[in-house]
Parts: sequence; structure tokens; C-alpha cells
Amino acid sequence: MSVIWPGASLNPNIFHLIISFRLNTIAITADIERAFLQISLRDEDRNAVRFLFPELGSNQTDPYKFQVYGFKRVMFGVNVSPFLLSATIKYHIEKYREQYPAAKEMLDTYPSMF
Repeated sequence: MSVIWPGASLNPNIFHLIISFRLNTIAITADIERAFLQISLRDEDRNAVRFLFPELGSNQTDPYKFQVYGFKRVMFGVNVSPFLLSATIKYHIEKYREQYPAAKEMLDTYPSMF
């Protein structure tokens, strides 16, 4: 998938992350289950992640019949997936800044994987 621009790195420098981790008494980690599959792709972006699958029932006389499919969700392993995940998390953090200002400030102040 080299034709897809991977986007800017939104993750912090690993050195700063480790130093920040060691400066605090308590550390909290979390994992979003099936994180990439939680993000839908827009209809106009689905053409970038199409793939071919052999047509069921193709016979020996015409073995090269294929169906074209496209993903509707962000898939793991594409070079743009980490950027899309980080950008989506940042979007939702910003979206709720009025409702949860302390959480927004904490996530902006401390280096994290967001």
C-alpha cells in the first residue's frame, strides 16, 4: 500500500514517553479493543483499500474471474492506519473539551500515546 500517504506522526517521541512514565508515581495504560475496526472509512476513501478475491464457482475454463471488494473500516497493517487512529482519538478528545476540561488538559499536558 505504498500509494497511500502515511500521514504525520502524531505519537510522541518514545524517549520522552519513557522519561514521563518514570517521573510519576502512578501510571495508567489502556487499550482500545479492535481499535482500527472501530473507525469507519468514508465512501470516497474506500477505493484506496480495494482487493481482489477469486469468484466462487469459477471453473477450470475461466480460472481468472475475480470479485472486487473494498474495506469499510480501517484495517490493521496499512501504513496510514496509525495516523487515522491517533487523529480520531485526538478529534474525540477535542470534541469533549467543554464537557470534560480537566481530562482534556491532562491529556494535552502529559505525553501520551494520543
